[in-house]
Amino acid sequence: MDAQRRDDITGWDAREFSDGFDGLRRFADRGFSGAATNGAGWLFLFDGQVVGTVDADLDAFADASGTVYEAPHESLPVLFAMQERGGEPRAQYYTNDTPLSAADRKLSQGGFTGYIELSENVLSGDYYVVYTGGTSMSAAYVGNARRLETGADAFELADDEVGIYAVYAVELDVRELPAPERDAAEDGTTGRVVVDPTADGETDANGPGDDVGGAGDDVGSADFGADSAADAVDSGADAADSDGPSPRPDEPASAGATETESVTGDHGESDDDPTGVSREPGETTGTGAGGDGRDGADFDPDTQTSPISGTGSFDDASARDGDDDTEETDPADDVFSEETRWREETSIPSLDPSETRDAAGPSGDGSDGQTTSPTDRSAESGSRSRSDAASAESGPSPGSQEDPSPAPRSTERSDGASVSSEPTADVRDRIRELEAALAEAESAREELAAERDAIREEHDAIREERDQLRRRVEELRSEVDRLRGELSEAESRLPEGDRSLSPGEALAETNLFVRYDSKGGATLDDAHDGAVDRTELRENLRIEHHTSFETEGVVVDGKPFEEFLRGTIEYGFTRWLVEELTFEVDETGNTDALRDLYDALPEIDRAEIRGSVSLVLRDSGEETREQRSFDLVLRDRLGNPLFIAELNDSRAPTQGGVLESLVANGGDLAGSNDAFAGAFAVTASFFEPDALETASGAVGGGLFNRSKRKSFVRMSRKRGFHLCLVESRDGGFHLTVPDL
Repeated sequence: MDAQRRDDITGWDAREFSDGFDGLRRFADRGFSGAATNGAGWLFLFDGQVVGTVDADLDAFADASGTVYEAPHESLPVLFAMQERGGEPRAQYYTNDTPLSAADRKLSQGGFTGYIELSENVLSGDYYVVYTGGTSMSAAYVGNARRLETGADAFELADDEVGIYAVYAVELDVRELPAPERDAAEDGTTGRVVVDPTADGETDANGPGDDVGGAGDDVGSADFGADSAADAVDSGADAADSDGPSPRPDEPASAGATETESVTGDHGESDDDPTGVSREPGETTGTGAGGDGRDGADFDPDTQTSPISGTGSFDDASARDGDDDTEETDPADDVFSEETRWREETSIPSLDPSETRDAAGPSGDGSDGQTTSPTDRSAESGSRSRSDAASAESGPSPGSQEDPSPAPRSTERSDGASVSSEPTADVRDRIRELEAALAEAESAREELAAERDAIREEHDAIREERDQLRRRVEELRSEVDRLRGELSEAESRLPEGDRSLSPGEALAETNLFVRYDSKGGATLDDAHDGAVDRTELRENLRIEHHTSFETEGVVVDGKPFEEFLRGTIEYGFTRWLVEELTFEVDETGNTDALRDLYDALPEIDRAEIRGSVSLVLRDSGEETREQRSFDLVLRDRLGNPLFIAELNDSRAPTQGGVLESLVANGGDLAGSNDAFAGAFAVTASFFEPDALETASGAVGGGLFNRSKRKSFVRMSRKRGFHLCLVESRDGGFHLTVPDL
């Protein structure tokens, strides 16, 4: 058995049983609905009757003991039995196209046996509607907790859901629990059907007549089991005793009276027969050609059983009823055959209007259109069987000898055939209306089918896109995990530090200072005078730093602060300016051409990174002060700005706009600070041609430039500054403008 169903069953109320069938019958006699297990197999019971077995035969429970589980609702054992038996899937419908309530009406009207399962594309739960001969029962398992809902509440929940439901046709093997052998021996009726004509007591033979001619009547519902069929035989016989067929206008009244008296005797009581009249299944009762012209052939199971969809043709039945030939048959056998065929019927009434025939429309089978319930049909069968038996015993009735007209049932069918063979104008109009409605329904069905196909294609496309997105999500998750692993590995290699700063924050709070190991050693003044060489100056000069924060334990860009600082362009340019530029100018003989710059180099005391300079601007005799910031400001001991520098440590080339801004700021600075000597543009890449043109234009370069100073921006006759362009290559710095 399915594991989920086993879990559901073992959650029901449980009780123990023993003594095999005897123990189970104690529950069955009370109309028990649920499941029983002997530890190996399972037995499903509905209203005391066996509707299915799983993992064992019914005989395995003959002497078994075990546990019975009472179902919280009678639909569950029938549903589980059908699911375990495995039905045949007949159709699938989308609830927006065919509502569940519409399918329920069709299946109920058609006497369907099986179940509906609504679970595909439904997130809220699983919904079921179980049918037994058209009678429906509903159950639902809602939510992840599988909360059980039953009855009307379950059906309403299912009808409100949107999804795809499937229709399964299932043949149930409905059986009674086997009776004890001693009971069968006492009754002496093993293998027999017992009919008690005195079961209902006295009956009135003058009751209203029943119509027995509807051989193609619709089947609305049916009860479980062979015992129910036997009950139908008994009730049919009693109905025949009490309500015999009314005399037809075309037959004498005496005929009907003779038939009734021959069966019921005096007021429906049988004095001659014993209380229990039994007939072997193989026995047949025959009649002659006389009587009322009706014999055992009149009750033909093939003509009595209608398709479970509620529609069908009765031409063959009418043809057989019209035969004058006689057959020998047992009415009780016919009833059981009919019941067996009803159980085996699994056809599903179509939910498509184009495939459904209107039962109310005209038919060419001569049926009178009357529908009967199973009880009525059983009554008819019993009435005809009892009447046939009486006819066989009493011989031809007087009425039939005087009037050789056919039986009332044959007359009815002949009349119906004559009417349907000449349809009236109203009938023809009705046919045209139905044909038009059918054509319209077919057109609507085609449109809905096309719409359904389009929705399915869209659904498939969305599903494919969803799968692609899921794969992409998995790829991204894998990438995130990989990057997290790399980050963790990189963090493990980082030096331990108490705090971390960004490069901008660290440089903005840092100043560089030019200091010497010994005052008596080589200094910038000595280098300016030519008294020392590079090596001596480097050995004695050092660049110190001062910060506004504690550098111990500080990490910048994944490196300790001091290691980070020595690798910056600010630090490298400052060291090159004080250690190298003096010697390059002196060695190339450009001391006079760069006199102001050359004389200011020994005065450098400190370099302020991200520093600002105060400017005094004069306009129309009015003075205004401004603060302007630069990447690097080099000052003397008194704090006067000697040089400014704009630094570019990216791979992008320096544009002409940078030079224009540098020249303008240098001019304002030279006008307000007498100590200012030069402006530097430093790049780790190169200078664009427009930057070189800007520099050339600012220094007055050209054929007619007679200035003895190189790269000098003149502000007045006595004031100006040197404009220098420096490129950084492989950690070193090279003066590009002026060309030494």
